[in-house]
Amino acid sequence: MTRDQLLAAVEPLRAREPVGTPTPEELAAYPAAQSLFYVPADDGHPIPVYRITPQTMPEHPDKVPLVINFHGGGFIRGWDIRSGFFCRKLALAHQCVVWDVDYRVAPEDPFPTAVLESYRVAAYAFEHARELGIDPARIILAGHSAGANLAATVCMRAGETRAFRPAGLIMDYPPLDVYTDPASKPREEGDSAPEDANIYNASYCQKGEGKNPYASPVFAELSMLKHFPETLMITCQLDKLCKEGERFASMLVEAGITVTCRRFVNSLHGFTVSRTDEWEGAMELIHRFIRQRLEHI
Repeated sequence: MTRDQLLAAVEPLRAREPVGTPTPEELAAYPAAQSLFYVPADDGHPIPVYRITPQTMPEHPDKVPLVINFHGGGFIRGWDIRSGFFCRKLALAHQCVVWDVDYRVAPEDPFPTAVLESYRVAAYAFEHARELGIDPARIILAGHSAGANLAATVCMRAGETRAFRPAGLIMDYPPLDVYTDPASKPREEGDSAPEDANIYNASYCQKGEGKNPYASPVFAELSMLKHFPETLMITCQLDKLCKEGERFASMLVEAGITVTCRRFVNSLHGFTVSRTDEWEGAMELIHRFIRQRLEHI
């Protein structure tokens, strides 16, 4: 498809009403300050990041933990309040700062734009941790769907540069193979149509780029995974992406990484942020993982 055709194809996908949008009352139950700042980038396009801080945190904390979150949306949808609500929960539960990255999306800005921006934000956090009051030993990456793909690419790139190593990685129902035809992936009732997945993939990268490990991490060499941090992988059985998430978890184990992998058998893609199906169990698992990683530093 041409760029104009892709833009027309993503319009109805972007227009769909998101599931699980929090009400004002729900937001008020998790009091946190949210502000927008911009991370400078080499291409002159500053990267917007939402900074979420619990109101119970001291005004000038000394070296607090940081969670950097990358939202989902099939690489074609930007940040929405559901991601912010998820980040509020993390901030209050762990008395940490959360950065919610609003990376550029396709097809306007296709691969590797989001990959480069995601890495730049993480690198900035480590480079400026002292002045930002962040403990560089307690920075955790998290991502949902497309954002989990991006969080993985940050860890791959960090392994190559050796510039930093996060304290942990949370991957929530990630798409890790944008090369394989979605129609050939197992589909359960209620799962998204392969036609939609084809639009996501075609918008994000050209077919020839689909096997690039930074687009599809399942095609990475094991040597690219040896410097990943301890990882939590969440998959859902009613999601066509389930097997590729678990395949990648096995690759990490083979590379020598400690991995917790949990399949939620009665859940559809997006359930954690949409707050459907077994989302509460997933949140408990995420909180436990963050707590354990922060305690082991």
